Amino acid sequence: MNVITLFLFLKCSFLQASAMEDEKHPFLVEKKFIDWQTLSTAYVIGDVRTAIEKAQRDVDAIAALPKDSLTFENTILALEHGGDILDIAWDRVSHLNGVCDSDELREAYNTVLPEVVEFGSNIILNDALWERVKAYSESKDVKNLSPIDKRLLQRTVDGFLDGGADLPREQRERLKQISLELSQKAQKFSENCLDSRNAWEKYVDNAEILKGLPKIALDILAADAKRHGHSGYRLSLDAPSLGPCMQYLDDDNLRKELFEASLTVGRTGKYNNSSLIEEILKLRDERAKLLGHKTHADMVLQHRMAKNGKTVLKFIEDLHGKSSKYFLRDVEELRKFIKEYTGDANAKLRPWNASYYSEKLRQKKYDFESELLRPYFKMENVISGLFEIVHRLYGIKIFECKTFFSEDRHSATPSDEASVWHKDVKFYDIFDETGAYIGSFYADWYPRKPKRGGAWANDLFAGGNDRHGHWQNPVGVICGNLTPSTESSPSLLTHYEVETIFHEFGHLMHHMFGKVKHKSLNGMSVAWDFVEMPSQIMENFCWDRSSLDLFARHYQTGEKIPDELFNKMLAARNHQSGMAMMGQLCLAKLDLELHHNYKAYKNCDIEEKLSTVLKPYRVQFEEKVPTIMLQFSHIFSGGYSAGYYSYKWAEVLDADAFTRFHDSGVLSEEIGSQFRQKILSQGDSVDADVLYRNFMGRDPKLEPLLIRSGLYDK
Repeated sequence: MNVITLFLFLKCSFLQASAMEDEKHPFLVEKKFIDWQTLSTAYVIGDVRTAIEKAQRDVDAIAALPKDSLTFENTILALEHGGDILDIAWDRVSHLNGVCDSDELREAYNTVLPEVVEFGSNIILNDALWERVKAYSESKDVKNLSPIDKRLLQRTVDGFLDGGADLPREQRERLKQISLELSQKAQKFSENCLDSRNAWEKYVDNAEILKGLPKIALDILAADAKRHGHSGYRLSLDAPSLGPCMQYLDDDNLRKELFEASLTVGRTGKYNNSSLIEEILKLRDERAKLLGHKTHADMVLQHRMAKNGKTVLKFIEDLHGKSSKYFLRDVEELRKFIKEYTGDANAKLRPWNASYYSEKLRQKKYDFESELLRPYFKMENVISGLFEIVHRLYGIKIFECKTFFSEDRHSATPSDEASVWHKDVKFYDIFDETGAYIGSFYADWYPRKPKRGGAWANDLFAGGNDRHGHWQNPVGVICGNLTPSTESSPSLLTHYEVETIFHEFGHLMHHMFGKVKHKSLNGMSVAWDFVEMPSQIMENFCWDRSSLDLFARHYQTGEKIPDELFNKMLAARNHQSGMAMMGQLCLAKLDLELHHNYKAYKNCDIEEKLSTVLKPYRVQFEEKVPTIMLQFSHIFSGGYSAGYYSYKWAEVLDADAFTRFHDSGVLSEEIGSQFRQKILSQGDSVDADVLYRNFMGRDPKLEPLLIRSGLYDK
């Protein structure tokens, strides 16, 4: 029996045993292989409250330590693990809230959310606890700590100071109230976006009305209608519906209807987020001021690579300056093309026809239609090819496991199958080149009504040492809303969706490869403007012939992408890249305007002022188009406040770092090994700029991104 086979055998036995234990508190079972069948909504409130009680006992024990008995183990390390059981419970509840939303779960989640926030806030309010952490940090024992233990100590002290531990108690109580209000408002913002997106749908009986849509898009709309008990075709605001319709649908009026429907998300009736945004911005500004910062951006960025809001604004505005002429060129080219294509000298660039005519322009300039690639990207082939690429780069092997799902929550999970929360979810184990187990992950790729939009990667069980010093392997999850299969074809993806899979898998590898013993410093727990670099660097492999040839095969013939089509794809890569760059910079600028220049938006129409400030960053249509602010979940409910710039910041890093892969043959085992050891395994053990220099041997350069984007004149 080899190492991998032995592991799988032991795991099956373990699954069977764990499914039988602690039926009273299923969310608290401290096992990484979760029996999702047991996680009934009925247990959420009781289990989370029990977890809070247990975590509080751990904290109280530290706070009661005699000051002459303080050690790294009984103070800093004990605090590191003091909330383990709450982390386990809350991570599972939060995950289900994102993938299996329901009225019952939402009610339970919102009931205990304030209690979870209060527990975290009370850590900072605990004078006795802070006295002991501070006393230990000033003790002679600190000089004998290892570098990684010193790092954990410093991060712990920073956490208290950043939370206001040295402030007067009245101010700390106010900070506690602010944290509670912000968490509730962020959750409500998210719910409004989800509910308003789900509230709109349109059924079409006649396929002629949908003329222009590729067959796969029609099949998806038909399958969606059938799932909802209707004949014909169902149009919705989900990405697999909205995206193709805006890009290919010939009917201008229907595209306009869809566009106007998309504007209603977070904007109309009971789902309007306007007042929530005003309250969130006000509370964030108040918190920053209480903590001694000029702005929310300065508070958020103090421990990131950028350090402060001024640096980020300069970064955004510098890129804007370098990109503006390309942006204006692209817009003018599109305006001119619309007149030529329609034969109407008075034809206008409209917000609902921009994507449509942009696609027509791409087809004319490069004789390339992006849908021509879809038959080469069968989901199963993309996944197997991705696994082969990371095998070649990092030496790992990934195995799909048997899974079990039942609508009956009382069904017992078979001993040799991994429990999942939906029938479409996959589960995998990862092993290194020696056959040693690294970790496991779930993959949930397809859209459904109770699942939030977008794509993301999270950890469900953090890698690192447990409270007894024993290494615990990580468990992660990757989710998306990709094109599903239909009755006439398997799941066939767009190239952009392929990039999405690679992107999220880059996050997952960052989580899986972490070797830092302290979990709060491990994996993806890095500076926010560095965390996207490992994910974005994976997208590069979607454009390389040698890596594409491993999986891009026609789903019917098995043929590789023809050279002619591949060359056209590369030629069209930077189609209107000036507009694409400006679109990202616009979002980053919006974020920083609200969080670094907030005082300029007090007591005014925020939307109106933003529209004026962002004018140089936006396409000027005939119609006045509102900003994305009211549905900008990234910054109001997704953790990216004052941080949306990090996508572009990390893109500078990934474009530069990928030059090492490119110069060594792309699928270089040597460079892959160095990237894994010097970046992916290091977590937050040292500052991100040091990690980058360790891999590249120098600071990052901007030029590779501009060159890759076609925005560079030599």
